[in-house]
Amino acid sequence: MKGGKAKNDQQLQDWIDEASSSKDTNQNSINLDVDSNDNLAQKDAIEYADVIDLRPQDSSSDSDVGAEFNSALFKKRKHSQTRRYRKKNEEAAEETASTSMPDSGSSGEKETADVEEAGASAPPLSAVDLESIASSSGEEFETPRSRVKARRIVRAADLASSGTNSNDEEEENNADDYNDNNSSSTEEDGATNDLDITEQTKAVVFKGISKPKHNFIHDLSNLQLGLKMTPSFSQRRCASVDMVKRLKLAYKLSGHEGCVNSLHFNQSGSKIASGSDDLNIIVWEWEKNRKMLQFNSGHKANVFQSKFMPGDLLITSCSRDGQVRLAELSVTGALRSTKKLGQHKGPAHKMSLLPDCPYVVLSAGEDGQVLSVDIREQKPDKILLLKNEKDKKVPIYSIHSSPSNGNWFCTSGRDQYVRIFDRRFLGRDGRGHGGQVVRFCPENLKDNDEFKAYITCAVFSEDGREVIGSYNDEDIYLFNTYDPEGSSHIHKYQGHRNSATVKGVNFYGPNSEYIISGSDCGNIFIWDKKTEGLVKLMPGDDNGVVNVLEPHPTMPVLATSGLDDEVKLWMPLQVTAGPGHCWQREQKEYMLKTVQRNLNDRETQRNSEPDPLDGQMLWVLWRHIRRAERRRREAAAARGEEEALSDADSSDEEEEESDGEDGPRGRMCAQS
Repeated sequence: MKGGKAKNDQQLQDWIDEASSSKDTNQNSINLDVDSNDNLAQKDAIEYADVIDLRPQDSSSDSDVGAEFNSALFKKRKHSQTRRYRKKNEEAAEETASTSMPDSGSSGEKETADVEEAGASAPPLSAVDLESIASSSGEEFETPRSRVKARRIVRAADLASSGTNSNDEEEENNADDYNDNNSSSTEEDGATNDLDITEQTKAVVFKGISKPKHNFIHDLSNLQLGLKMTPSFSQRRCASVDMVKRLKLAYKLSGHEGCVNSLHFNQSGSKIASGSDDLNIIVWEWEKNRKMLQFNSGHKANVFQSKFMPGDLLITSCSRDGQVRLAELSVTGALRSTKKLGQHKGPAHKMSLLPDCPYVVLSAGEDGQVLSVDIREQKPDKILLLKNEKDKKVPIYSIHSSPSNGNWFCTSGRDQYVRIFDRRFLGRDGRGHGGQVVRFCPENLKDNDEFKAYITCAVFSEDGREVIGSYNDEDIYLFNTYDPEGSSHIHKYQGHRNSATVKGVNFYGPNSEYIISGSDCGNIFIWDKKTEGLVKLMPGDDNGVVNVLEPHPTMPVLATSGLDDEVKLWMPLQVTAGPGHCWQREQKEYMLKTVQRNLNDRETQRNSEPDPLDGQMLWVLWRHIRRAERRRREAAAARGEEEALSDADSSDEEEEESDGEDGPRGRMCAQS
């Protein structure tokens, strides 16, 4: 037992000794780890010796190194370097850069040995030192440039200083579409700055849109059950926001050889009558993309308006020559005859049909006269001579009859008022104001000396309770026809431009739920009538201006025309399926870009000096030349000299046509 006890004590003592020796070993291991970490940090701190400073010395004036590399450092790639040690290396590099540069007489062999030796430290070298090293080194140190793997280390300060120009160019090329504008800050001239234009653009584009009033599934179920709906199923679909957003160019009707200035659907919506600068009127069967009839209108200048009369066998038209003419068609669709119904002393831009009288047409001209033309009578009746407060004639650009009240019609022209008249009380005032029911003008445009506003078009809504007016180089304003005189506008629709030509404006939808207008930028704008939000924007004219917009009477179809020679048909054919529905995002970006450009152009034009040779003066001069030329030809024909002048006349016509593409002919399309 004693021997066993002694044996156990000896074993216990061995265990204690072994444990104490293990503890010392661990302590030594910890000390070694600490030493290794210190060595590693010291090694990483010295690693910056591999850095080669290519910056030229400040005292050197003959350096050919570009400013782009003034703060560039080249270093051999280190994959094991961490972010913490990299910070230490940058601090060490700053300390090293502040020290003096070594002499340029050091040999290439010594430098190479220092670089290859692990843990060796050396100050960074300048470009001059590298030159001497390269000249003194032998062929064994010549390494191909493509084999040198180096990376450029650029600090944040260097990016701010040296990369400004290149970054600006890249940002201009890759910027968003809605920031792409060519306007500059003109605050010194009193113009709105770019920041205000941007805010206005966002306010226009990001206005809300009315929520749908009807559910498609519920309406379809009621239609299948035969339940009566008011409005009808087709009217609800035409007024749907989704249908409007999906409008897309379906096809073009080609046949005219000049600007298309007028479009009109017949009562059933199966035909379109179009008038053009080529003096022709074409009747289209648009559903089949087919031309039914083309005939010469008999006018001597641009055809501004052509309308079907009830029955589709009579077409009335008015023109720049001031004539109001009637074309009679046969049952087979052929032209039977044309005749003149009335004559204005100036260009006649618009006509209007009366809803309760299928034989009477109202026409208005720049002579300030409103003619009531009854096709059954020999002469028209002069029912109105529009004058302002100063007893001066007001040229009229637009006339429209109320769809719900055939006695009411509205006029707009070269002043700031939309006037509504009642035909039953016309002529009772010798000053020409008899029968005027009310007139409207926005508060900001009344007696405005800085900006002379006038209205290119005014139209009633479907129920006659509202009227809209499109102001020259201004916005579109909506008024309530039952408000007293002096009342301000209810809504204002912004984003487009109406400066180059006499543009039309119209309601869209079976109950006039939307406002549609063309623009100088060549786009078609569609706004929500209640919220003023921009619902749809689409390119409508290749040559840059959309003048006419005619909605189908019963279907979600829109016909437009402008400076192009074609008639364009728009239908809800936009494909909404696809990854991410990118078309909605692209539409919003296109809206931002277009609206901002239009606002910038408007401010630039308003703040620029007026051109003494404006478009109106050029047009007057050109018209005078054309009249003189026509009279000369008529006199020559009367003397029997037409044959002698035929060659000269043909050459003159070719010159006029070639010049007119960019000059007067481009302005013939209802120039304001």
